[in-house]
Amino acid sequence: MKMNPRVALVIGIVLLAVGAFITFGNAPPKADPVSAAACRERFKDQGQEMLDRCDEAAFATAMTAADANQAAASISASNNQEVGGNALGMFLLGIGLVLTLAGGVAWMKQSGDGAGEPRK
Repeated sequence: MKMNPRVALVIGIVLLAVGAFITFGNAPPKADPVSAAACRERFKDQGQEMLDRCDEAAFATAMTAADANQAAASISASNNQEVGGNALGMFLLGIGLVLTLAGGVAWMKQSGDGAGEPRK
């Protein structure tokens, strides 16, 4: 099956944009308000950087959990969400890059710029 180079180029650019958004636009999962408030109370004297991290689910749970098994399960669930999202984003970035480059090269060849023809 032969694809139109312009279609491959457009699909590649769209996949690049979606992959970049998924990879770079996602923040860590947010903590529930109760855990975040308890974390902020615990770290109120530690500075703004620590208070900002209390909004992340894994950090807030690890700092406020009374049960180690509960903390481990919550952190694992948060990490699994991040890994899955990052893997999908990287996959879309890779496919988008391949389609963009292949479409661009094929479009340049198809446009008949004469670069591939021998000199007379």
